[in-house]
Amino acid sequence: MKSLILSIWCLFSCTMTIAQGNIYHAVVAADGSGDYTSVQAAIDAVPDNNLCQNLIYIKAGTYQEHVFIPIGKNRLSLIGEGADCVIITDNKKSGGPDAIPVDKGATVVIHANDITLQGISFVNAYGVEAEDGPQALALYAKGDRIAIDHCNILSYQDTYRTSEADNGRNYVSHSTILGAVDFIYGNGNAWLEQCTIKINRKSGGWIVAPKHRPETRWGYVFNRCTLTAEGNPSETSILLGRPWHHQPQTVFLNTRCEITIPAEGWCPHMNGLPSVFAEYNTMDSAGNALDLSKRINRYYRFNEQGDTIWCTAKNVLTPKEAERYTVSSVMYGDDQWNPQQIFVYTERPIGEMMVNGKKKAVNQYGCFERE
Repeated sequence: MKSLILSIWCLFSCTMTIAQGNIYHAVVAADGSGDYTSVQAAIDAVPDNNLCQNLIYIKAGTYQEHVFIPIGKNRLSLIGEGADCVIITDNKKSGGPDAIPVDKGATVVIHANDITLQGISFVNAYGVEAEDGPQALALYAKGDRIAIDHCNILSYQDTYRTSEADNGRNYVSHSTILGAVDFIYGNGNAWLEQCTIKINRKSGGWIVAPKHRPETRWGYVFNRCTLTAEGNPSETSILLGRPWHHQPQTVFLNTRCEITIPAEGWCPHMNGLPSVFAEYNTMDSAGNALDLSKRINRYYRFNEQGDTIWCTAKNVLTPKEAERYTVSSVMYGDDQWNPQQIFVYTERPIGEMMVNGKKKAVNQYGCFERE
């Protein structure tokens, strides 16, 4: 009964806000035309433990700042005017002699849950400009139920770190992630749908470096993503990943490779022993199936005594095995979270926005349709 009352109160409260003509709770504008000139100031003003999804709209501009969304600032949407024109950027390193912790070094750090990000570029300028290491994060999405759509996540080494919880969930759709060295890494369950994975080093890198513990149910799932690079992508060569710690899990489904993946596919050694490092229906740039017969399935690490520990991991999925990987199985969890609904633009519309000269319905998460 208590939860029902809170839900009714929340709906009424949000409806009252909309009735007053305010689609968003706050507007951020670098030129001073909004409620705040910095993203962090708008986040700081969000009530702790708010019951409704708090909607923050970010106008075109470059926001040079470190953004931190702490525990307690749950149910928050950051909706940008477009990833090509809304840029949150910083240039701190979390590796090397002058390293700082990732919580302070990443351009954007999210500890809260139920966070929606749309139409924004998250940039670590050091990684992008130097095209070199050490570790320099653009986004650390540590919380649970984090949904990302039509965004850019840009750096070079350790660009994007996923949830810290064993079964924390990140969902990323129609976004670009740029990097070269372990640039999608961490723990939790992450589903990447129709994303562009862009490489900014000619050779010698790795896309993922997961550290999933045995309690993690699914790990990383890439579905219908494109692996590419600037110039002539076929001249760029990169391995799919290496096992950072514990028992990593990563699958690439229906991947389009414009770049070159070496025949072995994966790096056999880091500090973990993967349970699944596998592919299904990997294609070249023309849509032809790639030969996966030489993908490795043996991995090793050294224990404290210096002994070599080996394991065998699944490397190619059958059609039946691939069918197990769905958004519902990987993302729903015990609370039936469906991130795809967040980006359904006509569900419960609360207003309209002019986007590229067209009226677009805004839904209850603040999201609107992107071209």
